[in-house]
Amino acid sequence: MKSVVIGLFVLIFASTMGSAQSSELDTENPFRMLEQIAERMTARIGEERSRIEANPNYLRTIMEEELLPYSDYQFAARSVLARNWQRLNEDQQKEFVEVFREYLITTYARVFTQFDESKHKLNFARGGDYEGQRRVVVRAQLVEEGGRPPIRLDFHMQRRNPEAPWMAFDLVAEGVSMLNTQQAEMQASLRQNGIDGTIQLLRERASVDIRLDEDLDVSDFTN
Repeated sequence: MKSVVIGLFVLIFASTMGSAQSSELDTENPFRMLEQIAERMTARIGEERSRIEANPNYLRTIMEEELLPYSDYQFAARSVLARNWQRLNEDQQKEFVEVFREYLITTYARVFTQFDESKHKLNFARGGDYEGQRRVVVRAQLVEEGGRPPIRLDFHMQRRNPEAPWMAFDLVAEGVSMLNTQQAEMQASLRQNGIDGTIQLLRERASVDIRLDEDLDVSDFTN
């Protein structure tokens, strides 16, 4: 199951590195952009391995700097609430987006504790047509050393307007959509706990300590 966790989250739902290096990314071509991101993330994790081992919470900084700027977490936050989004007042909407953002940062950081840059490799399919498109699917396979079957990954990208950069808004791993899974969980939480309880649930998950010795499973991010 650990390899499935890695397939679901590591390398690419992240699919958008910003920070000071963003000007070097080919943000016009979503297929090439994802390849560049994978290469950069692999290199950075390797170069900063000693700092991560000394302070695992530093992974939060890396996630915030490298993944969030080009991840459409605002769209994802609205999507997981579905029609319930319109039932929130402006302050509740703002608070939900902010805590959802922190939750994603922690989720990415926890999963990257499982990442080994020497064992994982992402192979991309040939790029498709993106000219004039608002949404595209970038297909890839995550290969793990040791002979395990590759994990099929479909990265759903969109741009808000023709001049905007491409952003990731969903990852489908072996047919399972992260966005749909989170939406189902948020709907269940809203029915049981209301919006205040749901925000508190995300806030608690966002505040956990990052540990390198965690043996993660998919359920660790939904229970």
